[in-house]
Amino acid sequence: MTNTGSISRIPVTLEVTNKGFAECEMIRHLSPVSVGIILKKLPLQDRIHKFADKLVYIETGLTIGAEKQKTRFKRGDMAYMTSNGSICIFINDSSVIPMNPIGIVKSNLEIIEATRTGDIMILSNTQI
Repeated sequence: MTNTGSISRIPVTLEVTNKGFAECEMIRHLSPVSVGIILKKLPLQDRIHKFADKLVYIETGLTIGAEKQKTRFKRGDMAYMTSNGSICIFINDSSVIPMNPIGIVKSNLEIIEATRTGDIMILSNTQI
């Protein structure tokens, strides 16, 4: 049996321009509506912002409502922040305002941790 992927776990790539790539997974059952909308809008690109030592995020311009929100995230988790339409990547375990969980970073989280405010991040489909 070949692994052609899953309809509930969708591979995506986070690229930090001139720094590298991180493999990620959007996990549909965490927030089905949010994940569906984000996937339809890929690729998403913006400058990186940092929030303390907790997370990095890019603004998407999307408006998605609250869905299965939680306030505790682990290093490597991905979430959608409804208040400003941002995709957040957690670089440390954190307690934050309620966000929609959307996925995880599977590899090269160090690239995201090493980013600087103003770097460009691109979230895109991982199809060859």
